Amino acid sequence: MRHIQAPRRKLLYAAALVLILGWAWISPPQAFAQDGPVVTITSPASDSSVAGTVTVCASLTSAGSVQFKLDGVNLGPEAFGPSFQVPWDTTATSDGFHTLTAVARDANGFQFTSDSVTVAVANGSNGAPPSTVTRVEETDPSITYTGLWPQADPRAWSGGTATVAESTGARATFAFTGTSVNWIGFRGPQTGVARVFLDGVLAADVDTYSPTEEVQAVLFVATSLANTSHTLTIEATGEQNLSSIATLIVVDAFDITQ
Repeated sequence: MRHIQAPRRKLLYAAALVLILGWAWISPPQAFAQDGPVVTITSPASDSSVAGTVTVCASLTSAGSVQFKLDGVNLGPEAFGPSFQVPWDTTATSDGFHTLTAVARDANGFQFTSDSVTVAVANGSNGAPPSTVTRVEETDPSITYTGLWPQADPRAWSGGTATVAESTGARATFAFTGTSVNWIGFRGPQTGVARVFLDGVLAADVDTYSPTEEVQAVLFVATSLANTSHTLTIEATGEQNLSSIATLIVVDAFDITQ
């Protein structure tokens, strides 16, 4: 009997380990939890408005380099000390809310991401007043949920809270009126692939995996819409990047432009 039970115990232990990894989304693997430099965006300030060309600055607590990112995309070249900054021509960016992050890289090549900073670009067009941008939190009644969407574990969420899909096929549908919409969510080592529908038509499959956590990340943008009623649906597919440890999908907020 021992020769039969021992393999079974190993299988049970392995199954338990897989279950723990799948649900421990608040605790990234050790490779991402080690001590390292703290990187902080010092300018512009969160929730401020920007126009023209501004300088994005960051501080770093130890030696290394900083790569600034705008909505998850590299903003300028990697910056090296003693000061860490990059110019940002906001006229090349659409009016509305945008997210800045800074990713520090230490001497060993490990990366550490700052808390995100959300700013409103307000250049206007040909002297006309800038468009009105409205942020809608995930608790707003204009968003309907199907499937399991419990509250996400604490982070620097927009409005203080976010919701996370824990079941395949779970959907969050946002009804809005406007000419553009941004889905604000989360990237990390424990997130999966979402399917996005605009007005009922498949718009994109979005892989939300990142080796480092990015809070209030812009995950999907739709522009040049008719200024009328629309729906944006986020669906958890249960699929994931090969490097991800789970398939979680986060809805934090939506930005609409009118």
